[in-house]
Amino acid sequence: MTKLSSILSMVKTELEMEAKTRYKYLASTLSDFVIFTLAYIAVLFFADVTVINQSYHTNDGTILILIGYMFWNVGVVAMDISTQTIESDSRAGILETEIQSRFPLWVLIMVRSWVTNLITFGYLLIISLITAIVIGQSVLSLLNAILLVMLLSSVSNLGMFGIGLIFGAGSLIFKSIGQWATLLQGIILIFANVAIPYTTWIQAILPFGLGIEIARSLYLQRDVEWITVLVYIVINVILLCIGLLIFNIALQHERKYGSFERF
Repeated sequence: MTKLSSILSMVKTELEMEAKTRYKYLASTLSDFVIFTLAYIAVLFFADVTVINQSYHTNDGTILILIGYMFWNVGVVAMDISTQTIESDSRAGILETEIQSRFPLWVLIMVRSWVTNLITFGYLLIISLITAIVIGQSVLSLLNAILLVMLLSSVSNLGMFGIGLIFGAGSLIFKSIGQWATLLQGIILIFANVAIPYTTWIQAILPFGLGIEIARSLYLQRDVEWITVLVYIVINVILLCIGLLIFNIALQHERKYGSFERF
């Protein structure tokens, strides 16, 4: 079996397990959806749709905010999965076994990230359909927005995953990093162009900053400069490489000086 077929088999297995878990713990699944919905409502409540409309010269400000929210949401999932996997699997006593897999630990974590994000898009699809009904928007246009985010966020999720690996490295060495990742996610939500227009280069160096602008431009059927796409890809590749480097250094340090049992 080739490595590609092995990874596809892993994705299939993880998807089946995740689907069964979500069904078995239906109450938890429903609470996740409520949290997704409340977070989206909060973003809309604090966002100024008029400013978005004026900045992008459109009347689809709510949809543009939804696009930003979806990028942030799936990015948070990609970022969180590293620390969640390391801390939960360590407590379950299976982390050391996973480390001995034929695949690097970060590959196993990335597969889980793909599967979790796929299910997350199911939540976002429901939220988008509700949004379309409430604001009287075409369902097809909302589906178009979701498709754009699914495709483009596959790049920004690499960068967010890289940042998550840095926190994962912290979990390996310090065993628990508390709420530092959540704090960073909140800061990103406030300053990124999620619910506000793109105004500064600082937003561009965030993993999904340019991705949001590309998706918004394509949704509004406007041209996108190739340099924007290139910078978007380069930023996220750099963040992923930094995350992999720090994570592998921490893993080697823990193998040599630490223990995978003391969590």
